[in-house]
Amino acid sequence: MEKQISNGEEKHSSQLPGKKKRFSVLQIILTIFGLLYLLFIVGFSIDNYNLFNLEYIIVNLSFVLFLIGYYIVWKNEKVAGIIFIFWWVVMWCLALFIAEHDRGSSVAMGLPLFILGILFIISWYKKKSKEKTDSVTEPES
Repeated sequence: MEKQISNGEEKHSSQLPGKKKRFSVLQIILTIFGLLYLLFIVGFSIDNYNLFNLEYIIVNLSFVLFLIGYYIVWKNEKVAGIIFIFWWVVMWCLALFIAEHDRGSSVAMGLPLFILGILFIISWYKKKSKEKTDSVTEPES
């Protein structure tokens, strides 16, 4: 990481204005999953359009929950990971108690997102640990 000195203060390159944030591999994989999930939702909505069907409502609400997690992943990986794990729990509840057909598909489809949720939490933890060690090793001026 490059350092730049201005007015006697050091700034890391990640704090420089105009510096674009790089996408992580996890965010790219999540985007691919999101596009596939969108295709699933469109297909599900066409096949099962019934506003008063509980399965239809839960599937669409879980998609909204996914979109919230997708937005938050760019801000806070820990919270997004927790949201994705909660999303998978919703998929399990859908499969066990609500779904009338294709009961296991939501759990199987949700497994990659569950794993991504865990990986986002691990990534957040590693970044937090690295920041602690960097702050301890940097000499104070």
